Amino acid sequence: MAGLLQDIRFGSRFLLKHPAFTAVVVLTLALGIGAGTAIFSVVDRVLLRPLPYDDPDRLVLVRHDIGRTDFIGAPLPPADVIDLREQVNVFEGIAATDRTFEVNLTGSGPPEVVRIAGVTVNFFDVLGIGAALGRTFVPEDGEAPPVTELDDHDELMAAASVVISHGLWQRRFGGDESAVGSVLLLNDRPARIVGVLPREFRLHMPANAGMSTDIDVWNPTRFDYRAVPRNSPNANRRIIARLLPGVSLADAQRQVDAVGAWQRETYDYHRLADIRLTVTPMRAAIVGHVRPILLGLFVAVGIVLLIACANVANLLLVQAIAREREIAIRAAVGGGRSRILRQLMTESLLLAGLGGLAGLLVARWGIDVLLAVRPANLPRMDTVPIDGGALLFTAGVTLLCALLFGAFPALQASATNLHGSLNERGAATADRRRRGLRGALVAGEVALAMVLLVGAGLMARSLHVLDRVDLGFRPDSVLTFRLTLPNARYPGIEDREAFHSRLEAQALALDGVAAIGATNVLPLGGAFWTSPYQVTDPPTPEAVGWEANYQMVRAGTFEALGLRLIAGRTFTAEEERKRADVIVVDRTLAARAWPGESPVGRRVFAESFLGPARWFRVVGVVEPLHLDDPARHSRETIFFPHATQGALASTTFVVRSRDTRPEALTAPLGEIVRGLDPDLPMSAVRPLADYVADATAPLRFATLLIGLFAFVALALAMIGVYGVVSSLVRQRTREIGLHLALGAPHPRIMLSVVARGVRLGVIGIGAGLLVSLALARLTASLVTGVSPTDPPTYAAVAVLLLAVTALASLAPARRAVRVNPTDALRYE
Repeated sequence: MAGLLQDIRFGSRFLLKHPAFTAVVVLTLALGIGAGTAIFSVVDRVLLRPLPYDDPDRLVLVRHDIGRTDFIGAPLPPADVIDLREQVNVFEGIAATDRTFEVNLTGSGPPEVVRIAGVTVNFFDVLGIGAALGRTFVPEDGEAPPVTELDDHDELMAAASVVISHGLWQRRFGGDESAVGSVLLLNDRPARIVGVLPREFRLHMPANAGMSTDIDVWNPTRFDYRAVPRNSPNANRRIIARLLPGVSLADAQRQVDAVGAWQRETYDYHRLADIRLTVTPMRAAIVGHVRPILLGLFVAVGIVLLIACANVANLLLVQAIAREREIAIRAAVGGGRSRILRQLMTESLLLAGLGGLAGLLVARWGIDVLLAVRPANLPRMDTVPIDGGALLFTAGVTLLCALLFGAFPALQASATNLHGSLNERGAATADRRRRGLRGALVAGEVALAMVLLVGAGLMARSLHVLDRVDLGFRPDSVLTFRLTLPNARYPGIEDREAFHSRLEAQALALDGVAAIGATNVLPLGGAFWTSPYQVTDPPTPEAVGWEANYQMVRAGTFEALGLRLIAGRTFTAEEERKRADVIVVDRTLAARAWPGESPVGRRVFAESFLGPARWFRVVGVVEPLHLDDPARHSRETIFFPHATQGALASTTFVVRSRDTRPEALTAPLGEIVRGLDPDLPMSAVRPLADYVADATAPLRFATLLIGLFAFVALALAMIGVYGVVSSLVRQRTREIGLHLALGAPHPRIMLSVVARGVRLGVIGIGAGLLVSLALARLTASLVTGVSPTDPPTYAAVAVLLLAVTALASLAPARRAVRVNPTDALRYE
């Protein structure tokens, strides 16, 4: 222990005597360790932490994979829930939830829009969530006369009991415990509050589930699951199940597979659509869409940390040259190699410790930056603390860094040649092996920098491709907002249609409005509405399982969204008023249903929200839309007149502005709505361009961070090249002076020095190219619209690195030709 304390005291004095060296090393390590800690904290929070539910590892999602349409992770019809409950014995409980909707909350206090979800009465029991105040649902809450035909809000409003979120309780009732038992007016229908959920509760679901995380009101579903057809458009349910203790995922999948096989044998729809039931761990399904991005960032920050360690190792090797005589004297007076090695490693640990402490500060700042720029659909990232796990990670990385950057320099420095080191010339000259090690470290830095630069370049190219994608609509200059008409005040289609018509007429009278329409689902808005369709009578087996996006739109929507008509016409306001059975389809559906033929005048058999499915006549064809992913076209789409499908109570309006700033229409449109109905709040008031930006936000997030890491890696590699070439110039002072004395031209000497740096760059680029190609398959999950082996990107990165290594070598080269030959030869 006494020897260790002596090593620490001596090491501390040495670091204090060389403040510039210490500061550079600590700053370099702080950047690498801090970035690593910040990204680890995010990865730990999003990917590694268990879900905030009771015994979350037993929670699974049961979903449909529809082979005929490649629809992976589809929701289930209620009848499938009954099948699972009756035929599977591996689940402790099976719960279901519907899509989320927005409804109007009125009564005490100002009107506001709240988000509501219908769930089975055992939903919170399956999750293992209890109420913070009051209770959750009991079986009696789900008892009601059977309801079989429902629109999107009748079912939600059928319940007399609701559970509310902690946020709504605080916002609406100020945290008053008397809220339990009070009555809310939801779309003018009363609902009694039976419980308040804990503050931290959020419903986490996969990105493609169409579910919001922030739900204000929960109500128990009260209708007969057996009475709803298996292919009904109102039948989408997201299924959460809890495995029995000791039951494996494989056991559950085997039983669910048996149910799926029975369904395909029993029902034509399941067989012809090739529907399979899948069981997926809930956590894996929730984070699946962000896992590649976060793991890519973790790899990137690991590369930056390796480059930082290589740079510090180079600095220590340079320092070892300056300390060669000191170490030789210590060896001459009896200091063994192990004793010297321990001293040098202690100094490395001190440097790493200081770097780790500074890295925690960098990590805290870095986490704030990550939270500020994170995409909205990055789950479980409301807060990211630096907790015990992050501290352990920092400590482990700090120790690893000390070993990585300290071991080789310490081994080299402790292998002392006493005769050469005590000689004046030997003290100033590094041996060939040490120069080779420094060169190899720098070449490795260049190789790692190339890997990061290639990744950043490919992702930047992907963003460029996405920004230029023809989405099928024009998001510029469009303002969107949502209105939900209470069924109590607007009970019939005529009432809702009259309100929508008055709103549109007054909006079109505004100077800044070019067009206005309405739809049930916004393009790239994060929600979807799909249902089967047929084009032949009787239906052919080949067409069973065809699924289309349903868009219920008003006549002005085509112009407001900028949809491009390629055949026929759109339907008119008069056809919508008369509820004519006309539709517009997209080119994808037309090509699939009637390849090489005109679709205008053809018929499509589709679901109706006003009764049984029926035939609709195609009057026009538009270009395909990117409804849920900017990187690809969505499945085929059918556009129905809004009134034909019941003039849904919850509608999103799209207003095309004559100005480039659609937000300027917010105030005048709000005045129009208040004039028509002062108790009707507007919600989700956003430019359509914001939804497009949100759709590409995860890729932008990853590109920004990997680009930042690549820039840091490039800077560190440039510093490494500069350091090696500068050291080479110092070591060759006599040789350069001799060449100058003999009349060697300056350009030749500069070229020879620069060539040394470029040679290291070429070696690094070659190694980096091989590593990048080996990682191409992993990179493919992060890019879209561009090959992971894209030659222009690789070539551009190689040219950039060559230019950077040449530039880093230029300053030492210029210093070399300024050597005074007389001074150089006299010194030697």
